[in-house]
Amino acid sequence: MTGPEPTPVTSNWGRYGRRPLVVLCLVGLVDAVDRGVVPAVLPAMQNELGFTDFQAGLLNTALIVAAVLLAIPGGLLADRLDRRKLMGGVLVLWSLSTVLVGLAQRYWQVFSMRAALGAGDAINDPAAQSLVADYYPVAVRGRAYAFQRVVPTVGLGLGTIVGGILLGWFGWRVAVVAIAAPGILVALMVRRLPLPPRGEADGAIAVRETVPTSWSCIKAVVRVPSLRVLLLATAFINGILSALGFWGVAYHVRASDLSEAQAAAVGGGVILLGAIAGGVAGGIVTDKIRGRVRGAPMLLAAVVTALGTLFLFVSFLDGIPVYSVRLPLQMIGVGLVVSSLPPLTVITAEVVPADLRGSSFGIVKLCANLLGAVTPALIGLIADNHLILVDGESKGDLGFAFRSTMWVMLIGSALLLLGRRYVDRDTAAALRADALHPD
Repeated sequence: MTGPEPTPVTSNWGRYGRRPLVVLCLVGLVDAVDRGVVPAVLPAMQNELGFTDFQAGLLNTALIVAAVLLAIPGGLLADRLDRRKLMGGVLVLWSLSTVLVGLAQRYWQVFSMRAALGAGDAINDPAAQSLVADYYPVAVRGRAYAFQRVVPTVGLGLGTIVGGILLGWFGWRVAVVAIAAPGILVALMVRRLPLPPRGEADGAIAVRETVPTSWSCIKAVVRVPSLRVLLLATAFINGILSALGFWGVAYHVRASDLSEAQAAAVGGGVILLGAIAGGVAGGIVTDKIRGRVRGAPMLLAAVVTALGTLFLFVSFLDGIPVYSVRLPLQMIGVGLVVSSLPPLTVITAEVVPADLRGSSFGIVKLCANLLGAVTPALIGLIADNHLILVDGESKGDLGFAFRSTMWVMLIGSALLLLGRRYVDRDTAAALRADALHPD
């Protein structure tokens, strides 16, 4: 099997042009907006449904635990099924789950629907990232992943902003339900995408004589040294990013003397601007420095993660000016950390054979979500045990909680520095794999 005859390249983005990337970015945007609206309306939701900060943190834990449980099955499905149909079906279920959150009357109902959103993300994410590697050649893959990886963070910011605006106008229930509508349209767009042969953009077509077992796929992926390092580092980085997205609005209500609507708009704006600038810059720099430095993408990710951690730590110190110091530092810190995502995703795609990319991204998703499941609840638990007065009421000190956990990203940065020596060797081994034959 050699796949279809190649067609002329339509642009420097390769045979398929920009359209698949735009649609795949919309998939990530819809998912992230759905997830981002709940932090925006969280204080109002807590007041009506009556649950604690720890229970609030568990809402994000439910989302991510479901993603953990389905991460590897989602990756295996991406390696076996039509990725377009898989993603389209999940988008419809996402939209339904979001509507049900807006109709919830009990805490457990919100908890259950958040878990359903996490399950959908675990299935769609490996499929989307695998498709990006098959649509786009190495020369532009960093930029392609920059847009695809930055969109979820942008979506969280956008969901927070839109959710805050709708909260002020109509209340939290309308804010949540209104966010669900675009998912159906995006599902139709995904189904109409062309389906590239696996490995096509690498100048090779993945050929299977037999379908490997799930266990053999997992073993083949975890044997890659650079990927093992990346699994741990991504887990540490993702844990803090998850907590920042979930608790950002509540933090500014308590520590920056902002109203709920102001905190949603300001907090969402900080994430949005930082993510756009950092994510795009990370992809561009990744493409420019490749081949000049050994393990360049992993080195870049390590440096920007360490710098971003320092900026974020300072931004959570007590007593610093909000608009002139805290918010600019948080925007820079988020931008730097998010700029690590494109190079890390490039590495994940290229150190395994093309027909194992779905499994690879599924396992990365599993490890990334392990700390992401724990960290928001841990932040809430630490805050519950270190109280401060906010408008005469005792509230958890979220700033202290963030400062107490920020150091884990420095561990991730150190792991990336240690693991970058394996990247070039593992990339060459993937291209030589028996599963790939010259196109």
